Amino acid sequence: MRGLKRLAKKGLGEMAFNAEGGAINWFPGHMAVATRAIRQRLKLADLVVEVRDSRIPLSSANEDLQPQLSAKRRVIALNKKDLANNNIMQKWVQYFDSCKQDCMPINARSRSSVQKLLELVELKLKEAITREPTLLVIVVGVPNVGKSALINSIHQIASSRFPGMMLTYLVLL
Repeated sequence: MRGLKRLAKKGLGEMAFNAEGGAINWFPGHMAVATRAIRQRLKLADLVVEVRDSRIPLSSANEDLQPQLSAKRRVIALNKKDLANNNIMQKWVQYFDSCKQDCMPINARSRSSVQKLLELVELKLKEAITREPTLLVIVVGVPNVGKSALINSIHQIASSRFPGMMLTYLVLL
């Protein structure tokens, strides 16, 4: 406590806490900018892959984006399935199915797992692919759920099952 008082006397304590008891802004500016950018790109997206941690599927959802995400075609990818309890994860899959929400447990570092996710994405977009060959699929999720691992795996798999058609994956940051 004496250390904090000493810092406050030097004028450094204001960086650590608000002496007047006001609200502390925990949402840094760069996060606000990124959230606005994601919201803008969501308007253009044909499908959203929302990556969540399969061990904590509700806690790893981005609550700020849920209103926009619920209005879009969406696939929830429960990543890190190799680290989760399989019985509990299957109950979460059943829960999302009962909510009429496409959900798939994946391991973003497994080629076969990511391939199955891409097949689901292609299935969800099959009708749209025939009308418009260029579609935007956006990958979103809170930090540390495995978005980058998934995107890197997608880059490695970048071919389609449809004859004469190559899927091109462009990552917009």
